[in-house]
Amino acid sequence: MKKRFSNFGMSTILVVFAMMCIVTFSVLAFITANSDYKLSCRLAENNSSYYQKCVEINNEIAEIDYMLYSAYTSTSSRKDYFNTAASMLSDENGSLTQDDTSTTFDISRQITDKQSLYVTLEIIYPSHQKDTFYKIKKWQLTTDTSLEDDDSLNLIGGN
Repeated sequence: MKKRFSNFGMSTILVVFAMMCIVTFSVLAFITANSDYKLSCRLAENNSSYYQKCVEINNEIAEIDYMLYSAYTSTSSRKDYFNTAASMLSDENGSLTQDDTSTTFDISRQITDKQSLYVTLEIIYPSHQKDTFYKIKKWQLTTDTSLEDDDSLNLIGGN
């Protein structure tokens, strides 16, 4: 008597293999989506922090603009204007630098532990009362990407 061979085993193996592929790809898709979600949350938080610091700096620049306007209206000469502006700006959060050719005011804000925002204003003497009192010379986001040296090499059972 001849034994009949059934293809039932081959189709079961094929279905099991297809199901394993589907489960594997779905797990990989979930892991990728989850890591993309975490990355987008981190980026949204960083962007929010950056724009919050930009608003703080813009508010401080508005205060500086008002100080410079009051210094301009209360003085009659260029030298008095810069002296009055320097004394007003010395109380602000930032650093004032004066030399023979220019007066600058630097503002810095820490955004994250590795990012900082630096703004440099050049204080100018306007020709007319409606002219600007400063120029933004630098608006820079810096990132500290320094790497710490790790010269340790832990091997199996090593300390």
